[in-house]
Amino acid sequence: MGKSVELMIGVAGSAAVTLAAFAVYRWRMRQRVRRVEWQVKDFLADRYGGLPDHLSINCSDDPLWPVLVGFDNARTGTQHRLQFACGGRRSTFSLLSEMVNQR
Repeated sequence: MGKSVELMIGVAGSAAVTLAAFAVYRWRMRQRVRRVEWQVKDFLADRYGGLPDHLSINCSDDPLWPVLVGFDNARTGTQHRLQFACGGRRSTFSLLSEMVNQR
């Protein structure tokens, strides 16, 4: 085998490993987002006795960015905007701020 063939096999193998590592990383980040969404839904269900109307959860793949939540409370006619910190583990999940606006 020539040197160029060995080099091409090495480059192809390296590319395959890199792509596999990136796929695993993205899969884990998507798992984190789903876990955070469930934590937010559990928090809201416990606090308000059920999931509110028009719920919007904006969670980034980056654990350092806050989770932004917005919803309308049909009973009181208010809009709620919440901000959560969530480093990924359940113990780091916390409410940072809450804004309530009358409609």
